[in-house]
Amino acid sequence: METKGTFLGPDQLAEERRALQSVLESPIFKKNPRLTSLLEHICEKYFQGEADSIKEYSIAADVFRRPETFDQTTDSIVRVEFYRLRRKLREFYETIGADQPIEIVIATGRYLPEFVKRVPDQPAADPSHAETAELVPEQTDNVPPPQIASAARNNLIARYAMMAAVCLLFAVFLWFNWPHRASVNNLSSPASTAVPALPPGPEVRILCGYSRPIFKDQNGNVWMGDRYFSGGFATELPNQHIDRTRTPQLYLTLRSGTFSYNIPLKPGTYEMRLHFAETTYSPASTLGGGENSRVFDVKLNGRPLLTQFDIVSDAGANTADVRVFKDVHPGPDGKLRLDFSGILGLPMINAIEIVPGLPHRLRPIRMVAQNSFVVDKAGNLWSPDTYFSGGQLAADKIDIGGTDDPGLYGGERYGNFSFALPVDQGTYALTLYFAEKYWGTNISKKGGTGSRVFDVLCNGIALARNMDIAKEVGPGRAYKRIFHGLHPNAQGKLLVSLVPDVNYASVDAVEVEEEEP
Repeated sequence: METKGTFLGPDQLAEERRALQSVLESPIFKKNPRLTSLLEHICEKYFQGEADSIKEYSIAADVFRRPETFDQTTDSIVRVEFYRLRRKLREFYETIGADQPIEIVIATGRYLPEFVKRVPDQPAADPSHAETAELVPEQTDNVPPPQIASAARNNLIARYAMMAAVCLLFAVFLWFNWPHRASVNNLSSPASTAVPALPPGPEVRILCGYSRPIFKDQNGNVWMGDRYFSGGFATELPNQHIDRTRTPQLYLTLRSGTFSYNIPLKPGTYEMRLHFAETTYSPASTLGGGENSRVFDVKLNGRPLLTQFDIVSDAGANTADVRVFKDVHPGPDGKLRLDFSGILGLPMINAIEIVPGLPHRLRPIRMVAQNSFVVDKAGNLWSPDTYFSGGQLAADKIDIGGTDDPGLYGGERYGNFSFALPVDQGTYALTLYFAEKYWGTNISKKGGTGSRVFDVLCNGIALARNMDIAKEVGPGRAYKRIFHGLHPNAQGKLLVSLVPDVNYASVDAVEVEEEEP
């Protein structure tokens, strides 16, 4: 995001300073002087037009008095304190600051403050009518309430043209106020081999067919309403169950027909995820159908991306199907073009997600079987698990030994379940994290070895048979298994299944990293 040389008008500057003072003078921040100093520092840099100087090293030196020898790879103080700052900002705006006209947000993975105008709720569009008018980035009418989304501020025209998409996109809060939150004090180094740091840069998330400007999902990601399209028509669906996702709302609007998207992007390498869910041709639909009811092609910048694509065949009906592609670049005209053409039925898509990518390598997948995020010592973010089908979450509170990273073992998914992990072509390492927190512990006061036995399979091939965590390391101890050389199936997935033999299968965290060819 280009911020250097940006100047605020006097009225806007006064508004944003008042917004900052409201936060700093609140009881929530008055009893947190460390976070108060941090927020005040980055906002003053922003007000003075010095946003480009808001860097991890300078924050460590200026706010936390770290010496010149500060090494961000071994000292994660800045990332940890921003993690806490985002939580406190969320707490403020959900309680005593709920009526504030401007909300200060700090995007996950960034340190730049954004001042976002909040506007009252407006009636939602009638789901029974298809919305066909394109929403342009400048439109801020009919916005949802501030708890769900905030409209991006209408800045100076030149600045807005450059920053609107990013501002809309990065109105993110890291923490969602759910139970069994992992402690930020339980931070430690990741257990897998190091990979390149995730690159900074603009992120584009479009909720196709969505008639409002912004939707904020449960992970704090901000999705723009439908835009950059040509042709087709929009449809909004009633609430219904969508498997393999924590956010079914992503799959309850769609664009269908013969259509294209021309998405402006800065030069660079990106990773793109296309989101689909077939809700028309399914057992629950009066239309019936299934495989071979909707088949279509997708082209990226004129080249085939998905050929004879059938969502039901790919993932099943009423199931979130995420297809991911690495090494994506905009065309010579500075736009990424997606073309959808039908073979049987009408092409469709629910959502488009474009994030900065690693050249020739997929971004890692890191998930914990918890309802909240975990940050490890190296600053890696582990999100609540998704892509699952089946299983239940549990959070037995016992101390876990044998690890420097106990936060990863704060919960578990148990039962007979699977994960459909979206990956592109390549070779991958799968790391599964386990701990026996029930059998043989003070919670059950019985059992141990032989009380929980299960198999682990990937794309139908057994990776481990008769796994018994208590037998391997004993109850209450961390146990990690790494499986190398895995390849996606034809549907672009690592389909990881945990199948019980005795009692339930269980896993605490899942990590996928692409290996060197």
